[in-house]
Amino acid sequence: MDLTNMDYGRLHNPNERRLSTESQQSNQSSKMTFPLKSLDSGFYTASSDTSDYSLMSVEERERSLALALRDVHKLHSELERLNKSEQWYKQELRQQKLERLTDLERIYTRESKYLQENHKLQQECVGLYDKCHALETELENDHLKDSRKAVKFESNKDADSEGKLHNFEIDQQRIVIKDQEHLINVLRKQKQGLLEDLRLLSEDKDAKVLELQRLLAGMETDNSNIASKCKIYAEAQEQLQVNLQQQNNELLEFKERNTNLQRNFEDLKYQLKMQKDLVKRKEQKMEELQKNFRMDMAHELDVNEIHRLSISWHEQIKAKTSEIIELKSKVNELEEKINALTDQQIQNEEQQRTIEQISHSLEVCQWELNNLKDTEVIKDQQLQDMQSTAERLKAEKEETHEKLSRAQNEVAKLNAELRCTRDKYDIVGKLCERTRFELQMLELEQNKLKFRSAQDQEDISVLRDKLKLYVEQTLQLSEKIIALEQQLEIVLKENSFLKEHHNDIRKECKEEGQNKHRIENLHYLSDANEKLENCVERNKILPLEVLQSSQNLHKVLRRNSEESYKLNFEKLVNENENLRRKLFEITIKTKEFELKEEIKQKLLKCKYFEESLIKHRGGINKLRIQLLKSDSTIYKIQRAVNEMSTSFDLNILEIERTQLKRALQIEIKLKTEFEDQLTSERNSIEELQESLKMLNDHRSPKQSKAVQTDTMIVNESNEINENNEVNELREKVLKLELKFGTLVEGDGQNREGRIQVLNKLMNLQDVRMSNIQQSQKDWEEVLASLQTAQIIEEQTKHELELKCMELEHLNEVFAQQNEELRKLEDFAAALEYKRQQENKILKETFQQEISVMQQQINDCQREAEKQKEFNAALAEFNERLRRNLSEDYAIELNDYKNEIFTLKMQISKTIDEKQELSERFKDMELELKQLKDAKRGALIMPEMEYDYESLDNVREMAINKSGVSEDHLRILTKVLESEYERKMQRYDHHIHSLLSNVKSLKHSLKIQEQEAVFLKFEQSRTAEELCEMQKNQRTLDEMRLKYEQSQQTIKELKIALEWERKKFESSDIGKSVLFEEPVHEVANLIDDYKKLIQQSAASSKRPKTSVVLDLIARSNQYVPSLHKLEANFEELRHDLKQLLSFHNNQRFMSNEKGLPGGLNDIPGTVIKIAEN
Repeated sequence: MDLTNMDYGRLHNPNERRLSTESQQSNQSSKMTFPLKSLDSGFYTASSDTSDYSLMSVEERERSLALALRDVHKLHSELERLNKSEQWYKQELRQQKLERLTDLERIYTRESKYLQENHKLQQECVGLYDKCHALETELENDHLKDSRKAVKFESNKDADSEGKLHNFEIDQQRIVIKDQEHLINVLRKQKQGLLEDLRLLSEDKDAKVLELQRLLAGMETDNSNIASKCKIYAEAQEQLQVNLQQQNNELLEFKERNTNLQRNFEDLKYQLKMQKDLVKRKEQKMEELQKNFRMDMAHELDVNEIHRLSISWHEQIKAKTSEIIELKSKVNELEEKINALTDQQIQNEEQQRTIEQISHSLEVCQWELNNLKDTEVIKDQQLQDMQSTAERLKAEKEETHEKLSRAQNEVAKLNAELRCTRDKYDIVGKLCERTRFELQMLELEQNKLKFRSAQDQEDISVLRDKLKLYVEQTLQLSEKIIALEQQLEIVLKENSFLKEHHNDIRKECKEEGQNKHRIENLHYLSDANEKLENCVERNKILPLEVLQSSQNLHKVLRRNSEESYKLNFEKLVNENENLRRKLFEITIKTKEFELKEEIKQKLLKCKYFEESLIKHRGGINKLRIQLLKSDSTIYKIQRAVNEMSTSFDLNILEIERTQLKRALQIEIKLKTEFEDQLTSERNSIEELQESLKMLNDHRSPKQSKAVQTDTMIVNESNEINENNEVNELREKVLKLELKFGTLVEGDGQNREGRIQVLNKLMNLQDVRMSNIQQSQKDWEEVLASLQTAQIIEEQTKHELELKCMELEHLNEVFAQQNEELRKLEDFAAALEYKRQQENKILKETFQQEISVMQQQINDCQREAEKQKEFNAALAEFNERLRRNLSEDYAIELNDYKNEIFTLKMQISKTIDEKQELSERFKDMELELKQLKDAKRGALIMPEMEYDYESLDNVREMAINKSGVSEDHLRILTKVLESEYERKMQRYDHHIHSLLSNVKSLKHSLKIQEQEAVFLKFEQSRTAEELCEMQKNQRTLDEMRLKYEQSQQTIKELKIALEWERKKFESSDIGKSVLFEEPVHEVANLIDDYKKLIQQSAASSKRPKTSVVLDLIARSNQYVPSLHKLEANFEELRHDLKQLLSFHNNQRFMSNEKGLPGGLNDIPGTVIKIAEN
């Protein structure tokens, strides 16, 4: 771009031809400093085979890495899925365990309830036995006492008393019998409930046995599945360990290579630094030569010497440029090596990451395998426990059958015993009825006495409570009276204060109504006084008399009354007018003085802001110039960076550019701020000037003449000073104009002399350029032919080398892939064989397990049917027993139960009454003395001076008279009670055995149900596993088809390669022979040739020769076939993910290092040939 602009300037500015030599020199120096790759316009880069090859290798690496990562992700996903499935199985097992535990808890709670009820019943029976025994002892004692009393008082007693005693004993026996019959009915109901519970428990047990069988089947299938999976995991673990060992060996080799690469990398960096330093030194020397040449050209005026100096300078520049070109070529080679090494380092890091991920996944797999082994051990223990529990349940079941038969026999015996006890209860009932009547009479009398004493105590307590309440209320009322008196005193004081305040407010309202006009004037005067005080402080002009008069006026106005208001008002008005005039004059003067000072300050600020603006504008212009320079340098460096791949200088320049932009933005912001401040200051000045004008306009004509004269004097002095300053500035301007005129005349003379010399030089250079152009045209034709021939030869060589390398590499790849495919086929065959064997083993084991489980299920079903039959037989037996019992027995039993219930109630009452009688016996002795005169002869007793021997004799005589009937009854009752106790003990033992049998039956039923459920669950699991095995077979078949397809594609690719080889050998490029010609020397035309290349690249941006395009078209003919091969390779790689190894990548890298440069290096090679 710089060269085109210079040529354009030459055409349009003929006066500046004298500067052409300097521009040429600068262009040459810029060409030499920049690398030769900048001559390439960018079109050649798109058609280079080397770049395509490198991209292909990088893409293949990336694809292989992507495939490996996909495999790793798939492994992770499978592991996660397996973990989830294991967790799901564990959760299901936990849920089943929890359900079993809840069922067991329910059963245990029921059994505990039954046991508690049985225990309560046993305690009640024992209590009843104790009570009956106590009653019997008491009755015997009473009989003895009664017999003694009867012997002592035989004369007083009649036959009625003996009949009453006999009837009382009969009533008591009847009550006892009724209570016992009630107890028997309750026990029968409990027996029926127990039988129903047994039936329900047997049914529950059958259902739970089936469920347990299902669960057992499911657990066994799970164990088999887990065992198969563990085998698969173990095989996979072995394979992974082998792969890990291989990878460890490769890692060690890789680390050694990495260390060697790092050493080489550091050496290359050091060489790069050294060669860059050399390049910088050479460039500095070039710049020194340019400076010396310019100095010599400036001092010397002879054309011949200038020509000699230019030729020598050109020769030196050529030598230096050749050295710089060699150094830069070395630098480029070193940079390419460094880039290759960095790429290898990046690949090595990526491979290390993948290796670490694989190692982590292996550790996870090992951990999971250990967990699976632990779970297998736990499940084996659980299965053994389940089997042992099943055997226990069978034994317990047999025991329960025997216990049930015993219980039924005992129930029949109990029914027979209950019949015998009925007579005993009838006798006891009669005795109870007698005792009840007497006890009721005693209770009535005692309740009367209690009622009287209780009422008296309650009245006394109520009166005491009332007294306490009255005392408390009096205390509260006294406190309230004191508080109210205090509040009254406070309220009276407040009322008096409010009255006084009200009166004061009325007076003030009256005074305010009278002094409204005074207050208005006083407000105005207060404002005026404030203004006067401010003016006195600033200017100190007002006398103290005015202030004293104003103060006196305030005092007078306050002291004056209503009668002297009119006279004082007129005086105040006059004095206020005088004060207003004086204040107006003083305020105007002070405002004028302040405005002038503010105007001066703001003018100074405006000058300062204008100077700072000028400085900032200069700084902004400088920054813009620096930005333009930096943009131009950045543009040049970007062009060089695109070909040299040097980003360090560009980053520095971009940073400088950003800094300059920031500085520009800051300067622009400051400029805007200064402009805003200027505008604000100008506006404020204008406002002040307007305020001055307004003040001058509003001045009253009543101002004093002295003041006017003072202002005029001040204005005149200011005008004189301003005129003097203006005159001084005019004189300075005139002096500067004179100096500028003299300088302009001297410059014009010097310019005319220089223009004449430059015109002479331009004419000489025009003549020389015409001669050079004629010779240049001749040499251009020769160069074009030579260059085309050399370019064609080099391109053919490069293409042939590349194609040979590609073919060799493809042959190696095909051989490796064939070997890998063979390995894969062998591996797949081995896997299929193993899987078939495992499937066979699994099927056999599964069939065996199914047969075993079916046998177990059949056995369980048979046992359940037997249990059902046995239960049905028991139910029929119970029904028969119930049918055998006649209706008479049922009626008698109901009566017997009622009598037992009544006897229980009477016994409890008699016990309570006996205790009360023992306590109150002493009280009764006193009462009996008072009741001698009453009409209760039968109940009156003597004063506790009994002759017990006479009483006993009387009782014995009475008993002998009553006959043998009472002895019979006593004997029968004792016999019945002994038999009843014996039978109740048997019945309790029978109930306890029944409950234990029920527990064992429930437990066995639960276990059998769980086994049945477990068996069913295992059957479902085995069916699911069969489905999964079928799916796996389908996937294996699909893999086989894919391998066959891949082999066919490999064969087709081999055929296509052979066809392409034949085609290449039969083409013109294959038959071409190396064309060697002598190299001509064109040292004098190098600079012109460079100029032409740059101009053509800048103007058209594409080469003019058609030979290069033909070569590019030929090279592109071979690209589509390679793309087809890549597409086929992608399909193969998708099937063979994990079989790409590290050695292939190393071969790719070695091939890339050996490749020569592409079409981008054509102009550099042409220049080297021309220099040779």
